[in-house]
Amino acid sequence: MLEHLRILVVDDEPDLCEIVRRVLSRAGAEVLTASGLAGAQRCCAEYPGGIDLAITDLKLNDGSGVQVAEAVRASSPDAMIMYMSGLPYFDAAVIELGPDASVIAKPFRATELVDTVQTALIRAGRVAPER
Repeated sequence: MLEHLRILVVDDEPDLCEIVRRVLSRAGAEVLTASGLAGAQRCCAEYPGGIDLAITDLKLNDGSGVQVAEAVRASSPDAMIMYMSGLPYFDAAVIELGPDASVIAKPFRATELVDTVQTALIRAGRVAPER
């Protein structure tokens, strides 16, 4: 279901980026990774209009997930944004992001990640539900 998607994963934990890259690649996506806001901005410059989904941590060493979302949408206006976080106040942050925000709490299982991405894509009308 994730075939033909280019996904940008942004987290300041390189191991988590690699795990997410592997999981989503196995599901058929092309996955780019960045270790923070600056890396995400470089990816956006390298792939203008080419990012379908960004999955970003809410809190990064050099910025925030909201700043990543702004950078991604500046270069890929139709890109979807999904936020992830392991912070204890994650629920409050989700409320601030709005009811349409796609979110996943860390830690998560590989199947939960793929299911959450697929659900977000279906909800946004980007793919049809599997029958």
